[in-house]
Amino acid sequence: MGTNVQVLTEERHAFIRGRLAAEGKVLASELAARFGVSEDTVRRDLRELAKAGECRKVYGGAVVMAATYPGPASAREAFAPQAKARLAATAAKLVAPGQTIFLDVGTTNAAIARAIPQGVELTVATNSLAVASALAGNGSIDLIVLGGAFDRESGGCLGGDALQAIAQLSADLLFLGACGIDATRGVTAFDQADAEVKRAMVRNSGGIVVATTSDKLATAAPFRVAAPEAVTHLVVEADAPSRVLAAFRRLGAKVHFAPGE
Repeated sequence: MGTNVQVLTEERHAFIRGRLAAEGKVLASELAARFGVSEDTVRRDLRELAKAGECRKVYGGAVVMAATYPGPASAREAFAPQAKARLAATAAKLVAPGQTIFLDVGTTNAAIARAIPQGVELTVATNSLAVASALAGNGSIDLIVLGGAFDRESGGCLGGDALQAIAQLSADLLFLGACGIDATRGVTAFDQADAEVKRAMVRNSGGIVVATTSDKLATAAPFRVAAPEAVTHLVVEADAPSRVLAAFRRLGAKVHFAPGE
């Protein structure tokens, strides 16, 4: 019997590998229904594959281990801090007094929070603990922290509570964190629950700002957040590829360059 169980496990693993290669993601519920096993069994399969470096577990399933996946928020803090500070200084100039803005999770967005000058009266809603911490001492800002279950990978609060809070708000601008951004596939994320919160912010925002380092341009993660034409402002480094920027300009985005080193 043990041998049969092992064969079935190997068959599931082989199928999961094939689906990841073809589609970039798998859902635990769909796998459980296909194989006639419990979701706990599928989650165990995914843990084993993730431990072997063959995928990354996310809420509800797993995604392919793409080369662009930068790791949890704590690790991303150390990546290109000076470039992010320059992007943040440029992005912060798009904020106008009296606006209501969403500041999504992301280390660049945390830098934007730090770059907002004292004395500019704003209402800022965020699900990012890093953003909330950066703005806590800014007395001119009415700060709304969107609650929910804290996710260490993204550095933000996700789930139903966050979604309900977002549904009650209407923002002039959304500073949207992007795991990948492409003129064909749009803005994408690595985690399904993170993508769901991002999409809710997109629906309730008048404009979308994406400030991104060049390594994320022309790349895509598995979960779609926003269509490329939804991006109204794209803030990029001085060396960003002109071909990618031209495509976004054709779609109506305004491109803003951060100063070089």
